[in-house]
Amino acid sequence: MNFLKDHNNSIILLVLLTVLICIITYYRVLVQIELGPVSDSFDFLSNALLFAGHGNGYSDLLRPPLFPFIISIFFRLGYVYSSTIFAVDGGIFIFGVIGMFLFLKLRFSSIESFLGGLLYSTFPVVLISLGFGFSDLVSVSFSIWALFFLVLGVENNRKFLYLAFPFAMFAFLSRYNSGLLIMPIFLYILINKDRIKFRDILIGIIVSVLTILPVLIFFYEKFGNILYPFINFGATSTGVNSETINIAYNTNQFYFIQRFYEFIGIQGCIILLIVVLGIFVLLSQRFFRKTNDKKIIYGFIKKIGANKVRLIVFCLVTLLFLISFVCTIYIVSELLFFILAYLFYDLSKNSNIKNLNIDIMVFVWVMAFFIFHSIFVMKTNRYFLTMVPSVAYFMVLGLSEISNRIKFNIRNRNITFKLITIILTTIILLSTATTIPQILQANSNINTLDNEIELSSQWFVGYDPEYRNKNIYSDLWPNYSWYLNTNVKMVPIYQTYKTLPNGNRVYSVNQADINAFNNYLINNNADYFFSDIPGLNLTTYSLIKQFDNIYIYQRKN
Repeated sequence: MNFLKDHNNSIILLVLLTVLICIITYYRVLVQIELGPVSDSFDFLSNALLFAGHGNGYSDLLRPPLFPFIISIFFRLGYVYSSTIFAVDGGIFIFGVIGMFLFLKLRFSSIESFLGGLLYSTFPVVLISLGFGFSDLVSVSFSIWALFFLVLGVENNRKFLYLAFPFAMFAFLSRYNSGLLIMPIFLYILINKDRIKFRDILIGIIVSVLTILPVLIFFYEKFGNILYPFINFGATSTGVNSETINIAYNTNQFYFIQRFYEFIGIQGCIILLIVVLGIFVLLSQRFFRKTNDKKIIYGFIKKIGANKVRLIVFCLVTLLFLISFVCTIYIVSELLFFILAYLFYDLSKNSNIKNLNIDIMVFVWVMAFFIFHSIFVMKTNRYFLTMVPSVAYFMVLGLSEISNRIKFNIRNRNITFKLITIILTTIILLSTATTIPQILQANSNINTLDNEIELSSQWFVGYDPEYRNKNIYSDLWPNYSWYLNTNVKMVPIYQTYKTLPNGNRVYSVNQADINAFNNYLINNNADYFFSDIPGLNLTTYSLIKQFDNIYIYQRKN
């Protein structure tokens, strides 16, 4: 009872946030059900079928296993539908939003945590990816809980450390690049080493190893090498300029900076504007007067300047980091930034900056993924999702600091942040209400293609009832494997491309590409070929049926 009284405000705001996010997620999932899945989602669905004991012959076990394993639980319960993946994605997302509120509550007030949770869950980049059936938000959700348990374990009860490492492992097994979460985790442990017992860290690591052990055994049975999927991921994630033909190929290292305003939407831009204007007002009012703020700033600079050797080392490491980033060596850049972050903490730890350790940890969290995805030659908007929680955190931090200094008082109570929260919540909800229908309109091509694939599959089952005994290939192999419930094999995409000034590639098909398609099919003894690429005048295969954008070819006798 005392707990409810002490945390009454937090509980009310958490319930309110959860209700709002449940409503948003429900309507977003409905939109995705209408749109249908895409190829990556079909990979997860086929893997889930395999884990549920109903494999169709096709699987892509190089993909992280946790998300399809969770889906397979619902498949075992009888919910074997493509829409199941959207519902599971949405449910784990809600779980992540609750974790985001609790994580923010370790640093901020209840109202600030509410706004941070709402921001995180309604940025346009999140709404577009929510319920899509990819593992990005799943991994982010587990990452949030991992860091929540980490901070809670250090600040409150060390037994929560036993959960931090398993949840970090869940994030990794949802998306392999979440292994970068080790950077903020290790930094937080390092700067709080005097408050942590090695025994507790060891227990947490042992529990996380037990979590991944069944996965390693499974990989050994399938590949003969427990590390093969991880090695394969590592080979594709190097920072070198790969010539892999992929629509996401983009060498622009400033991709995420240039598109930042698209990712955060109107609410994010308003917050940035408020923070910038607030800083300007504070500087103009206080910097040239004798105030505590001025003393704090001068005192901070003086203390850093007193450590001249460390300051020189800090500057040298900063220079090396910038050079490595420009040279696209992401592993070196990650290590140098980690050293940089620790050096900054070491320089400023005696400056009486409140919550410095958690702020630096969150900054390393966002930078670990920013460095990786900026240097990695494949870029899409959804890769920004790994950075969204940290962005929301620092936006709330900026608003909080400004609100505490530019006060609007009623009855001697500062209500500045509450007013900002009311205004922003209204804008966020209105923006979300218009964004979700726009997602349906903007992605109608997904629904069109999915319907054509399903219709063509139904026609093909009637055309050749013995199709399961035939050799079928497609450039949409995950989709057709699901709808035909058989192993449809992959055809590489032979396309010619040219690179645009912004780093993107534009693809087209010429006669050499057509010949490559034809030769590949002949060499692999393909009986049928399903494709969405127009203009493939294949010499050895006849076009037997067309469903608008879908072309079905059969080998000539």
